[in-house]
Amino acid sequence: MEKLNPQQVEILYRHLVWNGTDEALFEELLDHLACEVEHYMWIGLPFETALEKVQLEANAKAVKHLRKTYQIELTMNEEQLRKADLDDIVFQFRNKAYGAYDLRQEYRNSLRTALLMTVGMVLMMMALLTTVSTGKWAYLSVWGLVWTVGLLSFSYAVGTCIRQRIQQRYRIVR
Repeated sequence: MEKLNPQQVEILYRHLVWNGTDEALFEELLDHLACEVEHYMWIGLPFETALEKVQLEANAKAVKHLRKTYQIELTMNEEQLRKADLDDIVFQFRNKAYGAYDLRQEYRNSLRTALLMTVGMVLMMMALLTTVSTGKWAYLSVWGLVWTVGLLSFSYAVGTCIRQRIQQRYRIVR
């Protein structure tokens, strides 16, 4: 891969300054543009052509859009910052576009639901197999209690799953 010399990096730097890049985005955008130019040079384009191609993509309109998106998406109010852990701060908006953050947040609930559903099914199957093998059934026995606990566990898990799906369906995405 081709490497840019300091003069070429300075040209990219001036391009970003001229387009009004936000200071918080500056380092990342400069690195990204340098990588793009290096890639185009690696596939055989001269620096000037690669620079023109990158400048067409990183024009003032694109930089302005990034600045607006950055200001809207990466601002957390004081209450959110107080409650947020490091993962929330780092990943909340990076993966928000395709839902990875929401999936990560719901992972604990999904795991708990799956565990309760499995435990409930196992308890109900144990009680059912014992009842079939002995040939008698009574709710006021140990196996009746096991069946009831399994049924309650499974029912709670199914109810939680349905509630999560309803919340997911009507969630407002901005």
